Amino acid sequence: MERAVRVSRSNRTEADGERVIQKRLKGPERRDLFLDAAAAIVLDQGVAAVTMEGVAQRCGVNKSLPYRYFADRDAVLAALFDREQANYAARWANELPAEPTFEGAVRAALRHWCVRTDEGGELYFKLVTDNGRLRARARDMQQANAEGWAAGLRRAYGLPADVALQYAWFMVTGVTGFLTARNGDDDALIDTIAVAVVAGAEALQARHRAMADR
Repeated sequence: MERAVRVSRSNRTEADGERVIQKRLKGPERRDLFLDAAAAIVLDQGVAAVTMEGVAQRCGVNKSLPYRYFADRDAVLAALFDREQANYAARWANELPAEPTFEGAVRAALRHWCVRTDEGGELYFKLVTDNGRLRARARDMQQANAEGWAAGLRRAYGLPADVALQYAWFMVTGVTGFLTARNGDDDALIDTIAVAVVAGAEALQARHRAMADR
């Protein structure tokens, strides 16, 4: 958002008054500028408020210009989602401890959500929890995350595949409650959630073993 505002303001001239003159940008730079504008709209008004005209207005350009880079607003939102998801995945890969325990991975993931929310003003969270135009993309991402956690549960606790996936979905969808519960003491909250998640996994493990011994 700051980038979009910075570009439009830097190109105003006294002679032009309210008219905004855009400096020449390369294709990828202008495309990113439009995505930054869409991100600002998502933060201010929500995913449903993003329009091609609104993106153009944020950037101070003719309303037809964004169509040179995106077919429609769905294409803008899809590109924004993919960009933020790629950034998230890259950061997560760098921050995940080497050969972590399951609990260590849970704690790292919760910490990562806190950092991303603080840095992005909840942009990523709003995108991945959208139930409108991004619903299918968000669902696919959640499915992939759930399958990843399910694999970890099977390795760490020997849970059956169906049980592991059910619990993994509980973990993935629980992120909403986790972020809502933040009250300034992230360390205490992360500790509470991590202990609860591990305890639940251990309880399922004990039940599975008891059933297997019958």
